[in-house]
Formats: sequence, C-alpha cells, structure tokens
Amino acid sequence: MGGTFDPIHRGHLRLAQAGLARGLERVEMMPARRPPHKHRPDIAGPFHRFAMAALGAAGQPGLGVSDFEISRDTPSYTIETVRHFTTLGHDVTLIMGSDSLADIESWRDYRELLDRARVMVYPRRPATVDDLAAHLPAWVRERMERQPSAIEVMNEPLDEVSSSEIRERIRIGHPLDGMLPPAVEEYVLKQGLYVAGVAPGEAGD
Repeated sequence: MGGTFDPIHRGHLRLAQAGLARGLERVEMMPARRPPHKHRPDIAGPFHRFAMAALGAAGQPGLGVSDFEISRDTPSYTIETVRHFTTLGHDVTLIMGSDSLADIESWRDYRELLDRARVMVYPRRPATVDDLAAHLPAWVRERMERQPSAIEVMNEPLDEVSSSEIRERIRIGHPLDGMLPPAVEEYVLKQGLYVAGVAPGEAGD
C-alpha cells in the first residue's frame, strides 16, 4: 500500500485492515521518498513520514511499514518496488484508489505493473462502487471482466478523511477530531509539522 502518508491517518489504517479482511497475509505500507506524481513544496521529510507510518501501524497485527522506497534517493516508481518483491518470490497485491487506477497509463511500465501485481481498488470520488469501471481505461475494464481476481473492487465503507484536510486543520489551528491515531497526533504536534512558517523537512531530510 503505497503513498505519501503525509500524514498517515485513520482512513489509511482502515483501508489496510480491509485488505487483511479480504485475505491478504500482510499489508506493508510503503511511504514514497519522492512521489513522482506530487510536486508540493510542503511535503514533510521522509524521516517524519516513515516515523508517522510506523507509529500508526504499531500494535496492529498484520500491518507493517517498509523503508524500501523511502531509503532510496530516487523517485518512487511503483514498478521498481513490485519488481523487487516479486523477484524475491512474493505475491504482490497493490491497494490503490480508483483515481490512481484511472490514471494508471501515466505510471511507469504500467502494463507490466498490472501483469506482475494483483490490485485491490477502492472507489474515490467521483467514482462509486457501481460506476467505478466507467472511470477506468477500456483495457483495464476488459482485464477486470476477463480476470476478476486480478483487479478486485473493495466495496467496504471507507473513511473520507484526507491528509490535505488534516494539514489544513493543523495550519489554522482547528481540532483534528480523531482523524489521526493518538501516537501520530502526538508526534505531529511535538515535531511542529504542518504549522505555517515551519519548513517541512527540517528534522527529516
């Protein structure tokens, strides 16, 4: 389960738990060091994002955090991560939002990616479970029809919490109302992350 995790929140964790409930042996959250699709100047440093992910996953059976991408000083291309773990003999399933799958043709070596890994896809606005396929490229829809086990739709009710909303709440001093796991919220506040005027990577790069 890749992402920026800036910061990790309860929605990420519920999604990971949904993957476990659907039969995955383990869910590894994979913070990206330099996400190629995101160019925000205010992304927290990789150390911070890894630390928050580790705090969020702590004590939750079946959940882990990998430093494979965050420890590499290169952009985080998912295909390289999947090649690494499949070469080691692992069966890899990617957990991703429908917005990412709809945009899959912008990803590096995207056809090889979907050949090497299964996908669990969850609807993200504007897609719903019922119309998710309409938002996807035609060849992806065909693959879903031809190989239903290759791309599985997660229809559990998911959390609409977003990292961007959390960052904005912190910036303007609004309460977080349980959006973050307690240990993550404590870390964010102690480190002064996402506060206006504080450089996001100072303690993490």
